[in-house]
Amino acid sequence: MNPRVRLDLAYVGEGFHGWQIQPGLRTVQGELAAVLTRILERPCQPMGAGRTDAGVHARGQVAHVELRGAVEVARVCGALPRFEFADLQVLRARPVSPAFDARYSATARRYAYRLHCRRNIFDRHAFHTPWPLDRTAMDLVCTRLVGAHDFSSFCKTRSLKESNTCRVDLCVLEWDDQGGIFHIRANRFLHHMVRNLVGLLVEIGRGNRGADEIDAILAARDRRTASKMAPACGLFLEEVEYPEALLDPDHVPPDYIPRRTAAIDQGDHDDHDAEGDQA
Repeated sequence: MNPRVRLDLAYVGEGFHGWQIQPGLRTVQGELAAVLTRILERPCQPMGAGRTDAGVHARGQVAHVELRGAVEVARVCGALPRFEFADLQVLRARPVSPAFDARYSATARRYAYRLHCRRNIFDRHAFHTPWPLDRTAMDLVCTRLVGAHDFSSFCKTRSLKESNTCRVDLCVLEWDDQGGIFHIRANRFLHHMVRNLVGLLVEIGRGNRGADEIDAILAARDRRTASKMAPACGLFLEEVEYPEALLDPDHVPPDYIPRRTAAIDQGDHDDHDAEGDQA
């Protein structure tokens, strides 16, 4: 059984055309694959927890690589974090269970979206919202979004699946004199879900939509009922959560069946995709 290594990553999204490899374009997966190929002297492609869109940032992206023995594990864990990119950092590389899958083993993901009420030319990683915002109305909608709901109205239409229900256990706006940070954690996210939610929240805050519309928007299951999508610049993938047992390199679940991860990662978006897949 081939060993696997978990990669914890951070990157600034504006310099990438998203996570997934695309011919002729700079992507996070492509940059890492090039470095891994140099280290191992053979083709090697990392598999990510979520295929974040162009311009989306990450402080807690996770990927894994399947290797060929202890020598390759030591080489990757020792060398990869030392590679320096201006906008991509390998925070940690560590052995995990052979059953660990960055995408399919994830139990929850957490995102943050930054709103700035004051323009700051030195901080481009936020959505500038110069309008007066009704924070009470926006907070009320956040409370309503907690729980299990069908979020079809907040998903890119062509990415809809048979089931579009997500279980949200954290949804809150953290306010200060600079603006707000929208925090959301769920067991799964639909394509563009976070940015579409933020777009609606801003419209409600501006008074263009009512907080009491949220139930009808969710019930409609129609993207046309929600508001314009917020830009990618303010969105951060903050954390991906996994079962503790899978972080043990010696742990192999008794019912484990090896998965063809390379083929899966290149496929269409599915029920376990993160925002932009977001992500």
